[in-house]
Amino acid sequence: MIRALVALVAVLFLNIPVCSSQAPDTSQNLKVYINCNYCYQDFLRTQITWADFVQDQFVSDVDLTITSLRTGSGGNEFQLQFAGKQALAALRDTMKFSTNAIQTENEVRELLTRKVKLGLVRYAACSSNGDCLRIESTSEKDSLDVGIGSNPEEDAWNAWVFRVGANGNVGAQKVYQSGYFNSSFSASQVKETHKISFDVRANYSEQRYDYSGFKDTYILRSQSANASYVHSLNDHWSAGGFAFTERSDFSNYDLFQNVAGAVEYNVFPYKEAQTKSLTMVYRAGFTYYDFQEETIFNKTVDRIPSQSLTIAASFTKDWGQLSTGVEVASFLNDFDRNHLFFWCNYEVRIFKGLSANSWMSYSIQRDQVNIRLNGASQEEVLLQQQQLLTGFELNAFVGLSYRFGSIYNNVVNPRFN
Repeated sequence: MIRALVALVAVLFLNIPVCSSQAPDTSQNLKVYINCNYCYQDFLRTQITWADFVQDQFVSDVDLTITSLRTGSGGNEFQLQFAGKQALAALRDTMKFSTNAIQTENEVRELLTRKVKLGLVRYAACSSNGDCLRIESTSEKDSLDVGIGSNPEEDAWNAWVFRVGANGNVGAQKVYQSGYFNSSFSASQVKETHKISFDVRANYSEQRYDYSGFKDTYILRSQSANASYVHSLNDHWSAGGFAFTERSDFSNYDLFQNVAGAVEYNVFPYKEAQTKSLTMVYRAGFTYYDFQEETIFNKTVDRIPSQSLTIAASFTKDWGQLSTGVEVASFLNDFDRNHLFFWCNYEVRIFKGLSANSWMSYSIQRDQVNIRLNGASQEEVLLQQQQLLTGFELNAFVGLSYRFGSIYNNVVNPRFN
């Protein structure tokens, strides 16, 4: 029996590539680059603290490609492809596993995380931090961070990420032509102690009509810039400063400028935000308005201080997901100008294949100071070219589904997909 066991172990080691003698620097964690459309990346980062998840695939030690296909039972077959690089180039693995249709999102992401951890073990064993691992890290560094995760010290960009984008589309038929263009630039730095973000956007849309003697062109433009700084005070408290400016044809703004400060308290530690959070945010600021046209309050310029209180909760458990909240806001110089906004979103597994999902939002609005005095034409109302006066707004979606039959069919057949 002992001889057979020794022989089995020898066969296993003969079939596994040996770690390169050129091991990574002892000051570095295993660097992992994830390539996927959507695979719970944020959750993976917060749960696997003994690896650094990098944005640049050219500096990684391991490239992880995650793909999935629908199975015959309505679940998904996941494929994880691990490719070692640099000193770990000799190591390559492929792992597959299946989920079923009645598993909740939390159960799926927990299973995916467990598989990714197992797949990374032998890569980590060949890296500098292999000695401190079981499968979970023995390092206490993560528990000392104010935020979630950590930034590698050797990051030349100091955690800054920049994005530049532009897109557009056109459509045409005999009586109608339309075009839309959007461009954006953003920059952000996210660390344990703080996060900074900045973005600039510009939008242009045009619609042309030529039908039965009616011929007209409608153009909407908007430009905006947004900046924020959020500081992590401790495991439960945060504070931030925010600035926003906008020009919008739809909202009747030649210039809209808002500056505000806010404080946030989370009942649960921020480290548990992937699973549960209950936050209360108080915000106070000042807004300057320069309207394109005179408003229903006979104003072309206005200056208004305001405040808001937002209470929000979110939970992700094996039974499903729930997020809900309420915001109450008012002008500080006129408390009768206020609004109340409530939202609720849930996806809950009631029993096995029976699940319910819903999105609902409702607002009471008494603070619309930007509505045009002259109103909108019938065409502008139908084409939604102007923001209109309303006392409330309601949006709701409710769904109920029941799945029965086989949950064990893990066959993947992509033909004619």
